Amino acid sequence: MKFKLLILSILVSSSIQAQTNLNPGWEYFFKNNRTAARDFFTKAALKPAFSDEANVALSMMTEMDRPAKEGFNYLNKLSSTSKNPQPYLIALWSDLPNNASRIKTADQLEFYKKLAARKDVDGTINALAYASLGSHFEEKKQNTEADQYFNKIGEIENWLITGEYENISTSGFDKQYDDILAHPELNYVFTGKKNRKFSWRTVPYVRHDKWFDFTYYNTYENALQFAQTFVNAPASTTAQLRIGVSGSVKVWVNDQLLISESEERNNDLDAYIVPVKLNQGYNRVLVQIGESYAGRSNFMLRLTDTNGAPLNNLSTTSTPQAYSKETNPAPAQLKPVGFKYFEDALKAKPQSYLNQLMMAKLYLRLGNVFDARLILEKLKKRFPESTYLNLMMIELFAKADNRTGIETLREEIKTHDPECSLALELVYTEHFQQNDYVRAKEVLAKLEKNYGEDESVLMKKLNILGQEKKQPEIIALVEKIYPQYLSSADIVNLKYLIEVQIRKNPKAIDILQKYIDENNDYKAAKYVAKLHLDKGETDAGIDIYKKELANDPIGFSIYTDLAGIYYQLQQYDEAEKLYLKVLEIDPNNAFVYSQLGTLYNANKQKEKSVKAYEKSLQIDPNNYTVIQLLRTLQDKKAVFDYFEKPDVKAMASKAPSKTEYPDGQVVVLNNEVQKVVYENGGSEEKHFFTAKILTQKGLESFKEYAIPYNSDQNYAVEIAEVIKTNGTKVPAETNNNELVFTNLEIGDVINIRYKIENFHVGAMSTHFWDSFYFSDGLDNLNIKYSLLIHRDKAFKYVFSQQDIAPVKTAKDEFDLYIWEKNNQEALRYEDKMPPMDDVTNILYLSSIPDWKFIADWYDNIASAKARSSYEIKTVVNDLFAGKSNLDDLSKIKMIYNYIVTNIAYSSVSFRQSGIIPQNPATVVNTRIGDCKDVSTLFVSMCKEAGITASLALANTRDRGQNTLLLPSIEFNHCIAKSTIGGKDYWVELTSRTLPFNTFSNTFLGSNILEINKTSTALTKFNPGIRGKNMMGYKTEVKLENADMAVKETNWNTGSMSSYIRSVFNDLSSADQIKKMKEELTGVYPENEIYNLSFTNLNTSKSTSDTVGTACSYKLLNVSKSVAGMSIFSIPWSNKSYATALQVVSPRKFGIDLTQLFGVDESNQELSLELPTGKAMVQPFKAVQLSNDFVDFKLESVQQGNKLVLKRSFALKKDYVPLDKIDQFKAFYKEMAEADDQQLAMK
Repeated sequence: MKFKLLILSILVSSSIQAQTNLNPGWEYFFKNNRTAARDFFTKAALKPAFSDEANVALSMMTEMDRPAKEGFNYLNKLSSTSKNPQPYLIALWSDLPNNASRIKTADQLEFYKKLAARKDVDGTINALAYASLGSHFEEKKQNTEADQYFNKIGEIENWLITGEYENISTSGFDKQYDDILAHPELNYVFTGKKNRKFSWRTVPYVRHDKWFDFTYYNTYENALQFAQTFVNAPASTTAQLRIGVSGSVKVWVNDQLLISESEERNNDLDAYIVPVKLNQGYNRVLVQIGESYAGRSNFMLRLTDTNGAPLNNLSTTSTPQAYSKETNPAPAQLKPVGFKYFEDALKAKPQSYLNQLMMAKLYLRLGNVFDARLILEKLKKRFPESTYLNLMMIELFAKADNRTGIETLREEIKTHDPECSLALELVYTEHFQQNDYVRAKEVLAKLEKNYGEDESVLMKKLNILGQEKKQPEIIALVEKIYPQYLSSADIVNLKYLIEVQIRKNPKAIDILQKYIDENNDYKAAKYVAKLHLDKGETDAGIDIYKKELANDPIGFSIYTDLAGIYYQLQQYDEAEKLYLKVLEIDPNNAFVYSQLGTLYNANKQKEKSVKAYEKSLQIDPNNYTVIQLLRTLQDKKAVFDYFEKPDVKAMASKAPSKTEYPDGQVVVLNNEVQKVVYENGGSEEKHFFTAKILTQKGLESFKEYAIPYNSDQNYAVEIAEVIKTNGTKVPAETNNNELVFTNLEIGDVINIRYKIENFHVGAMSTHFWDSFYFSDGLDNLNIKYSLLIHRDKAFKYVFSQQDIAPVKTAKDEFDLYIWEKNNQEALRYEDKMPPMDDVTNILYLSSIPDWKFIADWYDNIASAKARSSYEIKTVVNDLFAGKSNLDDLSKIKMIYNYIVTNIAYSSVSFRQSGIIPQNPATVVNTRIGDCKDVSTLFVSMCKEAGITASLALANTRDRGQNTLLLPSIEFNHCIAKSTIGGKDYWVELTSRTLPFNTFSNTFLGSNILEINKTSTALTKFNPGIRGKNMMGYKTEVKLENADMAVKETNWNTGSMSSYIRSVFNDLSSADQIKKMKEELTGVYPENEIYNLSFTNLNTSKSTSDTVGTACSYKLLNVSKSVAGMSIFSIPWSNKSYATALQVVSPRKFGIDLTQLFGVDESNQELSLELPTGKAMVQPFKAVQLSNDFVDFKLESVQQGNKLVLKRSFALKKDYVPLDKIDQFKAFYKEMAEADDQQLAMK
């Protein structure tokens, strides 16, 4: 054994030493000088010591501008000439030269056969080769040959499955499923998602390629599922358990947890490896797979020897067997194949580009984007324009779902390497889409030079010829290339179209038949079947489907498509057999049960139809189409028939005129919601809005209308029209949820009706909540909210301002509640009034029991996402590296600064859920996230640092302070806090300019719900510890005739420093002065700016959270000459203006002072230097004012020819109630007059 180890170490060492002196070639490569790089590596490949690295480089280079077969040839050379090709082959396995097509050439097949037979490589290589061979024959519909190869992979079979369990936001991963561990027996009943009951069950079919795929057997999205089998070993055996997955994974053997990977990855076989002891006799193997963002849910598990060769003396059974539980400590996981080699190589040659690239590729193969990114970004710093590195980053961003990153890199490639194939492909597409076929052909010629006449180039030629209407050329080209591309669906279809449409060949369909007989292409098979069926050749069409089922007996859509055809043919028994066959594969498929319901109904089997629909709704309670079908079948009314239908025609004919509403721009004739809530909590609603346009301003406001909806809702526009004064109706133009009322005129009526279906998930799926305005800024003739709710569904309702009693009536199994208000006057805008939701009369409804339910629900989701991960551990360790003796407060400040500096705020619907935070590891990798994403990242990093942290959901102040009167999830923001020594430090993480633990005054007082185990109610946000929002000034003013020369230093804290940074940080010095001049001009129209400088403006370079400014400027013509005196006012930097607050009686609402004052405190010391020989005519009037809301003070002292003035302001409360408005109005007037007092100098 020692001798063997010595030989291995010598081989590794000698191989590593050979990796030397080739970095110059890589530098050519990374600088996109592929001509020089090819020449360099081609010569190097002739030297045995360098041939491995050179062949690897040449293979990789082909991805830029050469056919994939050329790259494959270099891989083949590597495999046949290298003494140790294994680590390179593993790293390169997913690259284009090896994966350009599932159908392989003869040379490639020979390559894989040789590789599969090799004994000097790890079994992972053999298994990958067998998988490639099997995939080739599967694509060619040669399943006997395919299965021969797939069967040699050595995967474990005969699985029982059970599930699903809830896994929204990965919330199921960390839960303990003790009953699963304790009960392997078949008859035990588990309770999972939506309280559904299930036991262990077998599956009738598996994929040809041996991956065990849960997507066929259950609803896998946001679900966690289990599989178990029992492995019989003839003797006690030491083995390796190897598994590849899509999703998160846990693996137990004999109830001992051996593998636990919370990160959802899509990787290849043998991605995770761990030693395992198999007892003599039966051993239970249990696998947990979770999906919440991976998009797939599958695994392949192998039990091998230490070299990765399958243990062929094992057998498996799905029948539960007695086994001995393992109690010894679990062994550590092993690194996958290739890692040890390149880790050693990097230690020996850390600057080797080859080793760095191979490590990055190995990480990408595992789906470990974080470690891959660390390597690639280091390389990109040195070679920022490298196309190959950008391509690897694109692959990385695709795994991380970073679409912005992908598009950015594509543009970089187009700019820096315009002749590479990707750039050419992108430019070709642009020209083609712009109908610029001349330029498209120019680019195509370059692509053809690179690739020859491959299929992609040929299809581009044909597309251009098609756009140019050159039919003879198309026919000639297709005839020429068809024999070479019998496996190309596009080219085969063109050949068919030529035969059937041009040549009228009655046997043209044989071309397609040959293709589908020899190629695994179900889409094409459906197409051919339809051709037969459309001609009345029913047997021929159905026979194609039957052959497809024989080829792919697990193919869900084949069963359902053929069943649909039998249904259309009224062969209901045959359709039923197929649907029942699907239910053998997936017994919880709501769609299939709904189809059976429709089938049974058509076949006059009412009782079976009802049961099928009911079963469908048990699985998917919010399928509103099935709900209505079932009600119809049971002779029940359509739910919306319980409501009174608005008489729009009568409303329009009786609509009032401008005379009756002289102050109105629009009068709303009817604003109504009809909502249905079912027993399970699902809900759907119709919205009615009818309004008459009274003025041009009203027309401008309503010529466009956007239907509001969320990501968990479906909408359908039922009516959108203009009703002209003569009764004519003109449909609106629609684009998705946007309506445009063309030809709208004053006096017209707009009429809208749309339907919303709600699809809440998880614990929220059984609940509903809503709010509805019974007053707003428009005059409303009729406002109405009708609720049809199942009698057994408990709920609460409350009004925010004035109670309206409902009219309640019984309607079959429902109760109908109607709240209605007629002739509601518009709420008129008042200056500095509170937000709309604080002054309108809102009806709140909710079935959610209390706020604790919301807090617990979100805590379950967020806690799962805030778990630690490799990425989080690495970031935190790197952040604190070399910084000893840090206290916890310093740590959370560093975490805060890391997030606001490195993670860009972004909230877009296609990237993010409105509710569920992204995985913190994903946020670290993509460097982009919204408020809940960055807040969850903060919590995760704090926990990794050993600091208590939690989230809080917020409804920001601009949406009202006296809102959310009943539990709901209508929050629009998320913040976080950490607790140190019993003190809470809150953080807002969406601003790069806001200092730690500070908030703007407009956020203070927002409703928040803390997310923790003890949270039971909303609170008004007013942290005990926070950075104050303050401004301070020290100003020197010198009077020069009618002008004032000003020198000023200023310091800003909290949101004030954030404001300065956001306005000035990204501007040049010249633009900073320009911006200051613009702002100063608003107060002093004539001015000159001389200089402006900042301290701590750039957050990444600042040493303090206080931002300072220093400036000098001149205010021109600010002094007036009257009777020999100069009259002027003091140029206070934060002067109050009487016009800033307009209070008109009678007033109905209080004053929101955050709209008037942006600071907690401001202080200014101003020194006014009088010209020689001049003196004040009268002393400056000192003022000291104070009330419940504001402290204000002006004072002065004469020092020689200088008048030293001081101004101080402090905000104590930020809301003036209605009964104190007159007092505050007088107070503010006095304050503004004091700021603006006129001084006279003579």
